[in-house]
Amino acid sequence: MTFTNNIKINNVTLSSTEPRYSNESWTGAMITRSTGIQYYTLQFGLSFNQRDVAEYHAFVSQYSQGKPFTMALGHLSTYKGSQVGAVSTTSPAVKGIYQINTTANTLEIGTLIQFSNHRKIYRIIGRTGNTIQLFPNLRANVQTNETIRYTSIEGEFVLLPDNEYQLPISNVMSVQLKARENL
Repeated sequence: MTFTNNIKINNVTLSSTEPRYSNESWTGAMITRSTGIQYYTLQFGLSFNQRDVAEYHAFVSQYSQGKPFTMALGHLSTYKGSQVGAVSTTSPAVKGIYQINTTANTLEIGTLIQFSNHRKIYRIIGRTGNTIQLFPNLRANVQTNETIRYTSIEGEFVLLPDNEYQLPISNVMSVQLKARENL
């Protein structure tokens, strides 16, 4: 998503939606089950002057009907770990699995990553040597030598239908919008 410097993006909140339930068994063990797919939701504000309302209208007109847009994740896009250099896959992986074989790396648990062939955002939840475990499971096949992005992450989102698109009548305008990761 590209705005000129006339529109400021602010109050960005990224949330992970992970549908699941838990139950306690008769032995006291906690059982947790995933009941759906994981996706990210995004809330963000746009602030601009009245003279720049046409740029806001152009964005809403282009994306309010379900067309995906990309948005950098701010400081969440900036990798702060010890990995230096490129990381790629060393074998193909089919959608639905969660373990990926990679080149030597030091990517930490909790790092957000993306693959070069699709924009889904994944989180590293474990690692053993050069095998990383992801959450959620792969949503698309990954080929051998595919680059793994761990910095400059951009999500692909669609505006939610319950956005109200209300504009205040004032010189300085501020609107709040909600979006969901494009699945």
